[in-house]
Amino acid sequence: MPSRVVRPTSRTLMISRGDWLLVKDRLNHGEQQDAFARRYVTNALGGHSVNLRAQGMEKVTAYLLEWNLTGPDDTHVLPLRNVAGELDPIVMAASLNAIDPESFAEIFNAIEGHETAMAAARAEEKKLQAGESASSATSPSPAPVPGPSETSAT
Repeated sequence: MPSRVVRPTSRTLMISRGDWLLVKDRLNHGEQQDAFARRYVTNALGGHSVNLRAQGMEKVTAYLLEWNLTGPDDTHVLPLRNVAGELDPIVMAASLNAIDPESFAEIFNAIEGHETAMAAARAEEKKLQAGESASSATSPSPAPVPGPSETSAT
């Protein structure tokens, strides 16, 4: 029986201009909740409202692990990690906000397409597992009991 724990696997998505994104194959519950939480901001009254600046950003920062996008000098890769070397949604957002809107849309669409493809693959895998693990409706017949043959002499 497969584990319910999400394995930390990743894959590379190619985008235009020879650029690439290394993304998680899927999010675990905590990563999904963190992304969901980034969609909202706390207002002055302690309530929550939709964070319009996070539109799409929460999904990209949840999936993105590495990339090769460079800054204006074309020599340094735009950072995704903080000074401690940890992936940081704030650092990622700063780098994502520095790129042009069309490039962000391309990255978002690539990740969204990846998410859809991975969900479809998991659904297909579940169907196959369900077919393999389903118990038979009837028990197998026992082996025939040897008895006198029809050709034996009496």
